[in-house]
Amino acid sequence: MSHLTHGQEIEYKEAFALFDPTNSGTIQPKAFADFVALLNDPELTKNVKLPTQPLDFKAFAALMAKNHKGSETSDEAYGALFNNINKDGSGNVSSAELRTALQHFGDSSLSEADVDEIVHEADVSGDGRITLEEFLKIMQKSEKKLRGEHVL
Repeated sequence: MSHLTHGQEIEYKEAFALFDPTNSGTIQPKAFADFVALLNDPELTKNVKLPTQPLDFKAFAALMAKNHKGSETSDEAYGALFNNINKDGSGNVSSAELRTALQHFGDSSLSEADVDEIVHEADVSGDGRITLEEFLKIMQKSEKKLRGEHVL
């Protein structure tokens, strides 16, 4: 993966982790197809060849590097992801919306309490819902953890 910049590697690891919630080391073909659809990039959707077998990180990164323009910042990508999770368009993500998104991406093992805890951790305002700003902060915190930076 020497052709990836450090930033790309971090970005791809973060995306890979979102679609490998059980830390199995692979992403199922359907989850990868869902990921590509979430990016809402017609050029990428047209050009990427969807796998028929589970992808490990190396294969995932190679596919993404080959097909991704790289012009989108992490915050823009996270914003697009947030908007896709926020099905009711309220501008906030509820526990139910997050649970549905996680199940859609292949992690049905999380209990209602697990999802509520994720929401609680991200929900700085304490209203039981995640705003875009709160979502971006939790995703940026995750990025820092992946880079090995100290996170408060």
